[in-house]
Amino acid sequence: MKETKTNRLSWKETISFSGGELGTNLLFAVTSAYLLVYYTNYAHVNAAIVGTIMLISKFFDAVSDIMMGHIEEKFAKPGAKARPWIKRMVIPYALSAIILFAVPNFTSTVAQAIYVFITYNLFCTIYTMIVIPYNSLQALITQNEKDREMTGVLRSVFSTIASTIVNSFTMIFIEAAGNTKKSWLIVVSTYAAIALVVYLFCYKNTTERVVQAGTNNQYSEKLSFRENLKYVIQNKYWWILTINGIISCAVIALNMGSMYYYLAYVCGKPQAVAIVGMILSMPMLFLIPLSKPLVAKIGMKNGLVAGVLIMSLGRVVVGFGGSSSLTAIYIGSIIFSLGCSTQWCSYPLLCNTVEYGEWKNGHRQEGMIMSANSFGSKCGTALGTAICGWILQLSGYNGAVQAQSSSALTGITIVYVVLPVVLNIFSAIILSFYKLEKEYPSIIQELRNRKQEI
Repeated sequence: MKETKTNRLSWKETISFSGGELGTNLLFAVTSAYLLVYYTNYAHVNAAIVGTIMLISKFFDAVSDIMMGHIEEKFAKPGAKARPWIKRMVIPYALSAIILFAVPNFTSTVAQAIYVFITYNLFCTIYTMIVIPYNSLQALITQNEKDREMTGVLRSVFSTIASTIVNSFTMIFIEAAGNTKKSWLIVVSTYAAIALVVYLFCYKNTTERVVQAGTNNQYSEKLSFRENLKYVIQNKYWWILTINGIISCAVIALNMGSMYYYLAYVCGKPQAVAIVGMILSMPMLFLIPLSKPLVAKIGMKNGLVAGVLIMSLGRVVVGFGGSSSLTAIYIGSIIFSLGCSTQWCSYPLLCNTVEYGEWKNGHRQEGMIMSANSFGSKCGTALGTAICGWILQLSGYNGAVQAQSSSALTGITIVYVVLPVVLNIFSAIILSFYKLEKEYPSIIQELRNRKQEI
């Protein structure tokens, strides 16, 4: 069956859906980068308490991903599987972010801890309840590969815009607002208002048009949690992309967690930290769109493989020349950023695994596939952060001294250079087994034939 204009996304729908990523990442980025700063420096919450709460909450957060995927599947209706959750959760999502940065002036440490625990877990839960359906929506608004490719590119662009705004300008906004505890409430409320607006546009201007093949009712048969999980686990291409996601998130966590240590102690160039941070984010605004024509020629899987190998090359350049040359650090970082520019391909490829699962077992599982993948990504982030801390501790790093021991410098180098190279090469090997791009057109045709038989 040929694609008609009604099968393809309009630019209005494409932009409205992809713009939701701005809402996701404005609030996610500000909580990831600055919540600890707010707690310790402005709300004066004990750092050890905050760290313990965040560690415990990570477990609940990861488990809630899987549960939300099952809930989305369980309560799905034809044409209304993911979009209703965006409408339901957009206001709670904005409000939950605001109350994170509204810690009252408690006199009791226990009261502080209780407030932080409740509000942090509330935000993480609501974030899951809106982001899992949002990710699912990409597979529900179209089955066209070109549309999925375009929404993948634009989502990455909007995500980068959000991260750049937060990382580059938040502290400037805080200073302009008075640099007080209240300033955080003002700035985060502004981010939350933007998130509310873009998500409402996403809800208003999108349509769930993909219907399960072989039935007039897309969700006539409700699966149990065990059945949902079983069918996801049987999806071999989901496994490949989830393993890649775990590795990618671990590499990002290793990069962010060790960048300062490597540049300051191994290279002796702490002044390079801010510049390298900008090199790794701002060029992505034009590198991502520029990568699309290349990906169109070589395929999304090959684009991902090329990207992770280029990232490895960037780290090798820094590893060999960074200790003696700022130029090598900057060139290596630019190469690393270039490799990151094709990572948008992972979401369109993940969407295609929904059709593969439907073809294989007769059930569309957007919610479970996206949530289980998100679970893996969070595990990868946690693993990368933990590995960074473990190696620093085992190698003898001492934050109280200016000059680190040779073993500590070796440990820092392993975290920042060696592990990302090894993990990215392993990711390229895993991705080489992804063959769905070639199989996808015939799978789509068979699913359409099944639907026509009804």
